[in-house]
Amino acid sequence: MNTLETTLHRNGAHAEPAALSWRDEIMNEALRGFDYDEHGDALIHALRMRRPEFATLSMWPDRTMFMRFLDKQCLGVRSLLSAPHLYQSRAGAESHHLFGWFSVEWGDRSLEFVLTPSSNRGLEIICLSADSDLLREFSAAITEYSERPAGRSLRWASGWEHASDLDEEIGKVTWDDIILAPDMMTRLREAIEGFAGSREAYDALGFAWRRGVLLVGPPGTGKTMICKAAAAALPVLPFLYVRDLSECENEEAIKSIFKRARKLAPCILAFEDVDGLINEFNRTIFLNEMDGFRSNHGVLVIASSNHPEKIDMALLRRPSRFDRVFHIGLPAQAERAAYCRYVLSRPDLASKILPEVDVERLISQVAQRTEGFTPAYLKEVLVSAALQRAQEGAIVLDTAFADAVLSQIVEMREHLKRTRTPEAMAELEDGDGRLGFRRGERLD
Repeated sequence: MNTLETTLHRNGAHAEPAALSWRDEIMNEALRGFDYDEHGDALIHALRMRRPEFATLSMWPDRTMFMRFLDKQCLGVRSLLSAPHLYQSRAGAESHHLFGWFSVEWGDRSLEFVLTPSSNRGLEIICLSADSDLLREFSAAITEYSERPAGRSLRWASGWEHASDLDEEIGKVTWDDIILAPDMMTRLREAIEGFAGSREAYDALGFAWRRGVLLVGPPGTGKTMICKAAAAALPVLPFLYVRDLSECENEEAIKSIFKRARKLAPCILAFEDVDGLINEFNRTIFLNEMDGFRSNHGVLVIASSNHPEKIDMALLRRPSRFDRVFHIGLPAQAERAAYCRYVLSRPDLASKILPEVDVERLISQVAQRTEGFTPAYLKEVLVSAALQRAQEGAIVLDTAFADAVLSQIVEMREHLKRTRTPEAMAELEDGDGRLGFRRGERLD
């Protein structure tokens, strides 16, 4: 039988059974004989039968955010059940679910809420009070609070989800990690950082405070890193990230994405590989949402594309959509040298390179021999050479490492040549197995 246990254990001592309150009895009635998904309905039915003076309101917030709301905006949360808040289902001891019945002080008013037995963070919470207006206000406050990220970032995955891993990644990348031509870097930072500091100027001139930045260029040129560096440069803005849009034909998905961005504005809304997200099914609604004018006030949209030729020209021809387009092309020799210097100066490699290696000479040689390489390919050449030496038993990087780097450049060029020729792909071999190209890894 599914009921509350009323025997309490304190410090290993057996205590006398606690007297059941009317709340305990209602909870027992709800639990007794009902299936898992019916607990909420059973509680409400029991409440209406035994305490008709209470109004009830059911919510399905994320329980993590609900608990955070209680911690940050409420006082005096107190348990109203006499028994432990643990429910053991008929499935056995391996299926336990936290539940409870609490009172809470919110502002200068109080109400009660019930956590229905559940292991799912999104299942039902029942609020009750004699004041139905209070319940509506409390629900609206929780809904508004739950729209915020638990940290800073949200990721779209058939709906918004909190993304603490993105928070960590953003903190690891800054403008110092981006290697671009100086004039390109200046214009890029002005477009992004200038947005954050220009609100008063936009308002004074009667313009909507909004901006759309589009990054186009080959894979591996650093567009994703630029997006992360932009987020790091504007640390007070929520970061909303959209990479996959499986329901591309679903207009409601596009609307939901922009709706959350507007609620959290000012914020950054990032679309990765936007050419693959927008198609004939959602094109019109996406254009309309981008053209939100005043409704997009405070939204900085940053989008990237590996295939600019696939981008709908309607996105590019109107400044109200993407008013800044940056072509992140292949790095010139000076940028290739700067990027190699950046990679080789990282502690994990720099600490292993022996003094006998002329690092600057190696950097110059690599930069001269790698025309057409993206930063991702440059990184692969250097890392693969280090891995090759490790496989050969080296625990430090000597002059043989420099030779391996130059050898890896040749291997990489052959690899690129073959990947551009479908017929040659069948002949692609790794030789003695030391080829370090990790083809499945995203390095941009």
